[in-house]
Amino acid sequence: MPSTTPTTGPDREPEARVRRAVEDPEDEGPGIGALAADSLRALRRVSRDPVFRAATVVLLVALAAKVYVLNASYFVEDDFLFFGAAYAADLTPDYLFSLHKGHFMPGAMFLVYLQTAFWPYDWWVSAGLMLVLQALALLAFLRLTWELFGRRWALLVPFTVYALAPLTIPVLGWWAAALNAVPFQLAILLALLWTVRYVRTGDPRYGWWTTAAVVFGMFFSVKALFLPSLLFVFAVAFLYPGTLFAGAARAVRAHRAFWTAMAAMTLGYLVLYVVSQNGGSGTEGAGVPEADAAVELVRRMLGQVFPVGALGGPYEWALITPAGGLVEPRGFVVLGAGAVWAAIVLSSLWLRGSAWRAWALLLGYLVFVDAIPTVIARGRGHGLAGADPRYVADAALVFALCLALAFLVVREQRARESVSTAGAAPATRAAPGRRARRDRAVAAGVLTAVYAAGALYSTHTYAGTLNGDRLREYMDNVRASMADLPEEGGFYPRPVPEDVVLDWNGDRRLTSYVLPPLAPDGARFAYPEQGPRAYVFDDGGTLVPGEHTLFSSTFLPGPQDECLGTLEGAVSWPALAAGGPEQVATLAYTSDADTQLVVSVGGGWIEAVLPAAPDGGFWHLPVPQQGDRLSLLTEEGGLCMTAVALGRLAPDAEGGHPIPLSQEEPPREGEAGGRE
Repeated sequence: MPSTTPTTGPDREPEARVRRAVEDPEDEGPGIGALAADSLRALRRVSRDPVFRAATVVLLVALAAKVYVLNASYFVEDDFLFFGAAYAADLTPDYLFSLHKGHFMPGAMFLVYLQTAFWPYDWWVSAGLMLVLQALALLAFLRLTWELFGRRWALLVPFTVYALAPLTIPVLGWWAAALNAVPFQLAILLALLWTVRYVRTGDPRYGWWTTAAVVFGMFFSVKALFLPSLLFVFAVAFLYPGTLFAGAARAVRAHRAFWTAMAAMTLGYLVLYVVSQNGGSGTEGAGVPEADAAVELVRRMLGQVFPVGALGGPYEWALITPAGGLVEPRGFVVLGAGAVWAAIVLSSLWLRGSAWRAWALLLGYLVFVDAIPTVIARGRGHGLAGADPRYVADAALVFALCLALAFLVVREQRARESVSTAGAAPATRAAPGRRARRDRAVAAGVLTAVYAAGALYSTHTYAGTLNGDRLREYMDNVRASMADLPEEGGFYPRPVPEDVVLDWNGDRRLTSYVLPPLAPDGARFAYPEQGPRAYVFDDGGTLVPGEHTLFSSTFLPGPQDECLGTLEGAVSWPALAAGGPEQVATLAYTSDADTQLVVSVGGGWIEAVLPAAPDGGFWHLPVPQQGDRLSLLTEEGGLCMTAVALGRLAPDAEGGHPIPLSQEEPPREGEAGGRE
């Protein structure tokens, strides 16, 4: 049990400190075996505790709700981009420390690379790991509050608030977001827990573990830049005695090396992030926000999403995206949430005047850790980004902790109150009567049950906004196609459906970027080859023959000709070649022998050998160059080109002619099919 040790001096006010007994000499610590044995004994003791057993029930309900959402979810959007980037890269510092849309997360990039190498697109490996980390974060939260306030039934209230928080559900159901948010939540809680132990005991091991937790968070989320500041403010407000200024002075005086290291980590991480940001393309991530978009984003985030979501809302998800629902609550829901917030804050201030510290900590976290970084990262477009609950998922954890800090008394405060009231008349420190305590417990239980019901309903309705079945079906079809690939032919890129990856991601939305991790020989998809047949994936994920569309530049013989004419084996036509990985040149021809061919677009040359095809054949070549003319150079005689096309391919489920042979106006001699 912690002991209270008052410290007095001739010119000092009484100071109380809650410390653990140090059983071992300062220069000797228990071995790993002893620590493991102590941990097992402590686990056996706590497993018989009714408070812990009740918390376990809440934990199991929360995990069941999260599994329900994960079962309805699947990879989407950035998830596919992660797999594609990991497949195309080597495990180097350049890969690990590269930015993804402004996110600096080498730890997440390592996990992505590991899964791409061993379990590409295996949903339950990804979701299962995040679920385990989330469960560890919940247990760490329970341990933190137990450490702060001691064993009491009241701990179940903040634990339930965090365990069932709807704000943490969308970020868990989207793997790309969970890679940032879930490890960061665990890092916050471990850093807070070990900071409490370090301040109370002065044991340097807890200082090192706190540092490790901060580094762990920095490896997954840019928000961890603010984690040392959170630890300092939390410690000054609730662990060190005196006013905030006095507490800050005591913190620096008592643990100068520890807090100096925290400040150095913040500055070092900031420099590393800025260097990485400057080394990137600059088209994504941090930038100067636009005023209107920034105001709209903050209004939605702090005026709607967090106030409603923290209380168990939003109950319905009005805006649906490929990655799930966004929050746009109705006006009466926002007003109701505001009234509940006012009641919570005012009642805490009425019960404990120092509760304002907890709410100030929450407000500061929302502004400096959630709102400002999000404005910098997403404030250049529409303010609709503020409706995304993923940006305030970590604030649900801080809210639950601040709720406990506002209504409960930490051990340090109890010790200081005990010292300051020693010898005073009993009336000055009389506790609430048994009936008052019972009424408060009943009210807290009822309100927690109402919150839990609303939060579980919000979780259920959010699962209904997910299209995991459609995405899973698409990838199952891709896997089936990959299991039986044709030996000959080229696999040419085309965009995946928009509910898989949005169009604005450019070439990263192509099948040649997204799908190679699933292929036995991914290079055939990532770098399409020439071949007599062309294959593309349709919108259902099935590999089918490809054909040119009417938007392709198509060249056919004149009405009286069987072959396209050439001049000494050369021919050139005006053609609008947009270029890019999707652009393919296709020749329909007959030839009695193998024939050399050179294709030129925009000054680039591509060589090919057309195999003999006396009865007719096709040859497809990837032509990524951009230009305004298509030129061909062949051997004279023996080769009859019956059609040529340049453009993108589309699915042709019937497997017919890959070049459209019907035109609105037949090509005239000297234009599309004649001799230049």
